[in-house]
Amino acid sequence: MIDLLLAAGAYVIGAIPFAYLFGRLFKHVDVRHTGSGNVGAMNAFKHVGRVTGILTVLADIAKGALAVHLALLYSDLPELYLLAAFLVVLGHNYNIFLGFKGGKGLAALAGALIIISPLTIIYALILIAAIAFLVRDTNTAFGVGVLFLPALLYFQTGSIIYVLTGLAIALIIAAKHIKDFQAYREGRRAIF
Repeated sequence: MIDLLLAAGAYVIGAIPFAYLFGRLFKHVDVRHTGSGNVGAMNAFKHVGRVTGILTVLADIAKGALAVHLALLYSDLPELYLLAAFLVVLGHNYNIFLGFKGGKGLAALAGALIIISPLTIIYALILIAAIAFLVRDTNTAFGVGVLFLPALLYFQTGSIIYVLTGLAIALIIAAKHIKDFQAYREGRRAIF
């Protein structure tokens, strides 16, 4: 029973819409109706304000780390923390409280990786920076870079369960970048 609660809790933790809450609290702005409409740190930073964006990214990282940490601490199942990592990103991206609209999940993933495989974050950022340099578009770089997550996790752990979890997470994050890929193809680039 505790494992089921931890899994459900990971999704609910992920679904706490910090960009929405901080936007409303500090600027009386609904991030769903400004900029990209994305309920994430980047949209909050660009269109609500730096303080809101910074608070959002920190809170989103914290919720990813918290969900995985709780699963590691209280679960009897050896890989429940990997399911928690997937569910916290899923909750962030497809938020039950906001009509299944959410962010792109990158900060929540970073928080989960801080607990699961911290070096993977460094390798991913180096890879994403290289892709951004090549394509001159940060949104596309993050969307493409996350697709390397399974390989990076395999390189770090050698575990197929990590690869499968990484693949599942990469696909739900890449799906949120489809508009960025289309914009890039149309010549509209985002350099942040």
